[in-house]
Parts: sequence; structure tokens; C-alpha cells
Amino acid sequence: MIKNRYTKAAACAVLAVSMIFTGCGKKEGTKTADKKAETTKTIRLERGDITANSYVIKVGNAGVQYSEVLNYCYLLKNQYESSFGSELWKYKIDDKTTIGDKAKKEIVSTLTQLKLIGVNAAKQGVTLDNDEQDQALQDAQKLIKKASKADRKKYELNVNSVKELFEDNILANKMFYVATDDADTNVTDDEAKQIKISYIEFITKGTDKNGRKVNMNAAGKAKTYKRMKEMLKEAKKADNFSDYAAVNTESRQSEVTIGKDTKLLDKEAVDAAFSLKKGKMSNVIGGKNGYYIIYCENDNDEDATYARKETIIEERQTKMFKEKYSKWLSESSVDISNKFWDVFKL
Repeated sequence: MIKNRYTKAAACAVLAVSMIFTGCGKKEGTKTADKKAETTKTIRLERGDITANSYVIKVGNAGVQYSEVLNYCYLLKNQYESSFGSELWKYKIDDKTTIGDKAKKEIVSTLTQLKLIGVNAAKQGVTLDNDEQDQALQDAQKLIKKASKADRKKYELNVNSVKELFEDNILANKMFYVATDDADTNVTDDEAKQIKISYIEFITKGTDKNGRKVNMNAAGKAKTYKRMKEMLKEAKKADNFSDYAAVNTESRQSEVTIGKDTKLLDKEAVDAAFSLKKGKMSNVIGGKNGYYIIYCENDNDEDATYARKETIIEERQTKMFKEKYSKWLSESSVDISNKFWDVFKL
């Protein structure tokens, strides 16, 4: 229907829904409330007609009203329809699933996660300070001011409800750092070290820059190695190796910044690259998927190394947070009203 208008990249971007905790915890970590709704004080899942004030999701003693779901729907509309159009939600990911279907599940997942994190924040005495509350209020006021009168009505938008939505997100972000405060932040220079190289690659197994599939036998590899040896002589005479590599390589790129854990090149090539000093060139290096000639542009890219250290720390924190979130989820009951899915549309 609209496949000619939207690229895969655009579809993937929308599915991200810019939700900071999507993916944490169980996949579809909810159970449908197919029995009589549980009651916890004033929280009762709606079993009849869904209205804006109906509780449609229950996480422990916390509830999500349908108005909160609609608020999140508006955020998606506001974020993506200006770029991709309102038909975006009908775009098919596969024969049975549209982007709208996927986005609905992500909205439910995110609201569930935010509530669960909020419940555990309360247990640990983590709250928002005045500045954080003021920021949420300002953001809510800006969003309401930009929204049309029709959208305010359709998506149940008001300053208080949107403010609470932003507060939930700020609190979740705050809890991420509280929960990962004891994560290991010690990253050695060697672990994070990044170098910049230019390289020529002749592919023996894989796909070249023109999309051609390659899978050489022993004779083909021998012939390719011989060609590479001749090219090494030319490369040594080139005025600028980077320019020479860009013209002659079979790979999709010829200049990269890498660490020891990169998967862009064969391990043999990575090891050879890290043995080079700045301004030095390797011999022909044979790997599992090709032959390489490597030139070291920078044997210690300090900015890239610092950035990699930050990424490693973030990866450790994320892993720790996911583990804690999974524990919280296992200790909580999460229910969704049967009627909710009948009325929830994008």
C-alpha cells in the first residue's frame, strides 16, 4: 500500500518509539486479566465499557488509566506523523503486523515498565526534586500549547496528565542511575583503545561493495592472494594510502576507527592493525573472509577511546538495570483488561 513511501530505516525508527526502557524485562511480560479483575484499594481493571478514567493496566498497586495510553499515542503522532504522514501506522511489517500493531504493544510495554519502576522507586524513597517537577510541568505546558483543540479532546490531553507522564519518564531515568550506582566504571585504556586505519580488502567470502556474493575455492583464494601481493607493491608507492585504498578495496568502506572487539574485519586483520604504529603499513594479511593491507592512520585515537569507555560503562549499567528490572517484574503481578485491546487503536 505505502511501501514506496517508507524505507525500512524509517519503519525501524518508528518502532523504537523513542521509549527509553523498551526491551527491559520480559517480552510481552504481561498476563491478560481473563478472570475477575483483582482489586487493590481503588485500582480495579475495567471489565465493561472503557472510558478515559478506566484502569486498563494494573502493575502491583499501581494502575494505568486509558487516558494515559491516549497521551502516549499523541506523543507518537506528534513525533512521527509530521515526517512520515498519518498513513504510517498502516504500513505492514509482515503479512499480519503493521507498524501500528507493533507501536501499540510498545506503548503498553513502556507504560507497564514506567509504572513498575515507579513502584520500586517509591519503595527505595527515590522521588523527583523541585527542579525535575518544574521541568516536567514546563514540558507538559509546551506540548499542550502546540496541540490542536481536536487533539486535546481526542487524546485526553491536559497539563496535569501530561505532566505526570513526563514525571514518570524523568523518575525512570533517575532510577536507572540509582539502580546502577554500584556498576563497575573502571575501564582500562587497553580495553577501550580505539585506532584509526585505512585498508584494502579483497573478499574471499561474503558480499563486496557492489552487492556481489563471493565464495572462493582454494584456487580462487590463491589467485586473489597473488593479486594482493602485487597491490601491496603499488600501495607502498602511493602518495596517499587512504585515497588509494578507497579506489581499490572491495569492501564497503576503506577507512574506519576500530577497537579490539570489532567485527568489521577478520580477527587476523584486527590483530595486525593493533600491532602497527602510526604511519606504518602491514604486509598482506589473510583472514577467514578475505585478504587485507592495512595502514595505521592513528594508533591511539584518544577521543574515540574516551567515547568507547563511556559506551562500555553504559553497557554494564544497562545489563545491571535489566537484571534488576527482571527481578522486580518477577515479584509483581501485571494485568491487562480484556476490553482494552478491543478499543485501543492508533
